[in-house]
Amino acid sequence: MGTDGLEAPVVLSAEEAASAFGAILDALARVISPALIDGAGWLRLREAVRGLPVDPGNGFGFELRLGDPAATTDLYLAVRRGSRLAEHHVRRGARAAPGSAAARFGAHLATIDSGAPWAEDVGVELDIASGSPGTLPGLFVRIRSDVADTAGAGHPGARAVGDWLAGAAGWRLAGGEHGALERTFDGLAAAGVAVDCVGIMPGRASRAFRIVSRTMEPARALPALERLRWPGTAGGVAAFLSAFEGSFPLLRLALGVTAAGVAPRVGLELFQGEPGTLRNPGVGGWRPCLARLCAAGLCLPEKMAALSAWPVRDFVFRGRDTFGVLTGLHHVKVTFDANDRETEAAVEAKAYPAAGYRTFDTIRS
Repeated sequence: MGTDGLEAPVVLSAEEAASAFGAILDALARVISPALIDGAGWLRLREAVRGLPVDPGNGFGFELRLGDPAATTDLYLAVRRGSRLAEHHVRRGARAAPGSAAARFGAHLATIDSGAPWAEDVGVELDIASGSPGTLPGLFVRIRSDVADTAGAGHPGARAVGDWLAGAAGWRLAGGEHGALERTFDGLAAAGVAVDCVGIMPGRASRAFRIVSRTMEPARALPALERLRWPGTAGGVAAFLSAFEGSFPLLRLALGVTAAGVAPRVGLELFQGEPGTLRNPGVGGWRPCLARLCAAGLCLPEKMAALSAWPVRDFVFRGRDTFGVLTGLHHVKVTFDANDRETEAAVEAKAYPAAGYRTFDTIRS
């Protein structure tokens, strides 16, 4: 991914090039509004994914800042066990300098079955819009549902997850980080919801673990934040949930966790259905929610219009495999920040369109 400049770009055969990830971006660039991703934004995306393979069954997602006039995006890539993308990172790590970011990431993927048996899958997040060339990607791991859903007090997975992620980034966990992770896992369990995924963003200046809960009904969000001892006040979140009642049936909590505990900045990830189900943003219930975000000053009207027209269609590619790409709006995140003492209102909104690779036979059926 060009995160450490240790190797030349991978040269693909003509057949492999037909299935390269860049071909998918070229097709999407022709149908996605430049109000969301403009020409410069697509160029930065293409540079970030140069030479990466694609696999039926894998997927990726965009991160769009709805109140920002800039038309650029960050990118999330799912890395499934045994996929060509996983093998790419393992091979890249084996060729990289010992101790480098690429070497650590590749080694972790190569031993995930023994080192992280609780992991369902792994993903990387590229700070394309806000980062700079050479910035380390974020690393996220999703916890298996049969592990997470049985989490209780003192869940041992918190320490194991923290250690595994820290090893991938070359971090030495500071005093208190293990305890803060365990308290966050326990607090969510006490609120009746398990941890969905945990991640780190080693390329950013501030160090924190990112924890995302599984979905819950909106009414359970405030009690959960209270159990987690979020340092913010409930007024702004309560006002938002009241004003947006009926706009979304489910949400997840997106938390930052440091040695001091849950960070002041917290996100509500809003869903029209269970995660993993791609929804049409114009038909699947998103238009009223987007309109309310515009009225609240969290979304630009031109970005609302572009998201409402987000393409929900199949793109078929022929190469080593014949497969298609299904796209839709996965979720919207609204962020609150207890550091902002002037207002309790939400401070930012982002949209997360996602795409999934599917075999042609699966799409046709």
